[in-house]
Amino acid sequence: MLQELVLAIGIPLLLLLLLLAVLALERWADQLPPWLQRLSRRPSVFWNIGCGLIIGLSLLRWLLRR
Repeated sequence: MLQELVLAIGIPLLLLLLLLAVLALERWADQLPPWLQRLSRRPSVFWNIGCGLIIGLSLLRWLLRR
């Protein structure tokens, strides 16, 4: 039951953090350190990370239920 609770709360929290990070990079792109400015010019990286997290966490959840 604890595993299910962690997955049920953890997945939405990770996605929320990813969304907040993307929004912060878009809003404050000119005030960020140089290494984060490079990331803000590559929005596809965050999309790919988000999709990878969804797929990976879904696979983990499926494996834990077996």
